[in-house]
Amino acid sequence: MDIKVKLSLLAILTIFVIHAVSLNFTQDDAYISYRYAKNFLNGWGLVFNPGERVEGYTNFLWIILLSVFSNLGLDIIIASKIVGIASGCISLFLLYKITTLLCRPQNRSRHPWFFSLFPSLLLAINSAFAYWSISGLETAFFVMAVLLSVYYYFTNERLMIISSALSSLVRPEGTLVFAIFLIHKFFFKKYNLKACLSHLLGFALLLLPHLIFKISYYGDLLPNPFYAKAGLSPEYVKTGLDYTWLFHKHYGLWGVLYLIPIVFYKGMGRKLKLILLLVYVYTLYVTVIGGDVLQAHRFFMPVIPFLYLFLSFSLRKLFLVLMKGFASQRISMLVVTAFSVWTFFWPRSWIMNVRRAEQGLCSKMSLSAKRLRETFGTDFTLAISTIGAISYFTEARVIDMLGLTDPYIAKHPEKIPGISSTWKEKKFNTRYLLSQDPDVIMFSTGLKPSAPAERALFLSSKFRENYYPYYFPEGIALAVYRSKGDYLKKNEVFPDARFINLYNEALNFENRVNFQAALNKFMETLEAGPKDFAWVYEAVSRCHYLLGHMKEAKEFAIKAVELDDHCMLAHLALHYIYLKEENTTAALHEKNKILLHNPQVLVMR
Repeated sequence: MDIKVKLSLLAILTIFVIHAVSLNFTQDDAYISYRYAKNFLNGWGLVFNPGERVEGYTNFLWIILLSVFSNLGLDIIIASKIVGIASGCISLFLLYKITTLLCRPQNRSRHPWFFSLFPSLLLAINSAFAYWSISGLETAFFVMAVLLSVYYYFTNERLMIISSALSSLVRPEGTLVFAIFLIHKFFFKKYNLKACLSHLLGFALLLLPHLIFKISYYGDLLPNPFYAKAGLSPEYVKTGLDYTWLFHKHYGLWGVLYLIPIVFYKGMGRKLKLILLLVYVYTLYVTVIGGDVLQAHRFFMPVIPFLYLFLSFSLRKLFLVLMKGFASQRISMLVVTAFSVWTFFWPRSWIMNVRRAEQGLCSKMSLSAKRLRETFGTDFTLAISTIGAISYFTEARVIDMLGLTDPYIAKHPEKIPGISSTWKEKKFNTRYLLSQDPDVIMFSTGLKPSAPAERALFLSSKFRENYYPYYFPEGIALAVYRSKGDYLKKNEVFPDARFINLYNEALNFENRVNFQAALNKFMETLEAGPKDFAWVYEAVSRCHYLLGHMKEAKEFAIKAVELDDHCMLAHLALHYIYLKEENTTAALHEKNKILLHNPQVLVMR
């Protein structure tokens, strides 16, 4: 490696580190790993909730690694970011080594030296790769493990088996990568069946201790998120195609990067054909499983280094055929620079919007956790569908409404006519959830039931009658549903889900400050819904109040508190209405109701 290459690699690594640090944030899902590691170090075992053995993660080795660093005294969040960036740096170096190994020309004197660095440069300025390297999740660590396995596949097969097993402990997709290696050995390198089976045996033996641990500790071979998310259907494929196409638009030149290798297929050796097989099979896998719930192309990160490798290989072949001499190198460098600029700027604003949204979510969940701890301490049960930061900071028992860390919900999903869902949110069970009597139920969008699991709750009489909106000083955005206590009646499920969809539409109008349209929808909800649905009377009162219809506002507020004395905003509206009427006794009565059930309403912004 000459001095030009060393300095260039150093510059690329510097660019990457600055790029990743500039995107600093923490993905909400990373807090799930942090919670597992924290519970593990506290002596409660590798669990999400103490006493509940559920494998609600798919990154075993990552959690163990974070536990080691945390045990050494490092802050677990900072440690995850340091390891992520370090993994990204190693990935850039490994990509350079693989590119040099696979794309080495016969006549080195005609080979522009920077072509071997081109893939690493592109990866360094890829904002999605930088995003996931600093996110706190295992993505960059897994990319490093895959690149290491590919490198050893070409240089040391024994080490390849070890690195493949380690990558499978980081992410389950590591097993897919190893399977692709075996396919390549058998069909392309013409290894006999016995040799392939010996590799498979070695791989299996390395993973056997972990498999024994999973079965003995969790009672299951597969992680719980598999049951919560996995499936095969046209809906999965359609969502996966959308996910793949968005990646093509942002980083695949609208699919051109996938087509370029086909043009140069005849000039490829067996090594490059392995990379091509890996790219196509892995992309097919991502598409069939429906892509990823998280944005920013996480599932394509193991693929994109190899797309850049093929681009470098193809450009080198093209320029060596069509051009010669110094002009060729100038044009090559110009193309490299132009594509680098495009790679950085084209999807940049989209990545930044994704990052802002994730920062907003984590900030909201951190603040919510603070308010919940101030109000309930840590000895309470919280049900929520976004379980990352909120679970880490509250330290409460958390029920995942979508079943990622709850095996019963994951394996016994509820199907309710009229409640539409996507594959990302399809697993929920409201009957089971309510049977657990959570002290607090929290929605990701405040009080509005957006997710199917949230809307389905409104069909149950136990939820409508035994929970009430509880407000913090920040207002509706942080409000939760709090339990009133024991529910002695039989839970009855309302048969028609149309009313909750109407209610959701009405809340959307209200959020857009279109109070008349919201009022109309709330009135439709009244006609379609159950008679004990006090919150819709409260909502009608609220709209009338904001529209200046004091008589109607008072009428519906009284009806709301008659149905449910815990309708805090109805009490608040009556308090202000009675003050305007100079009925101080009645106003004080309403204020005392608020002080009894939810005093923070009086300081709500």
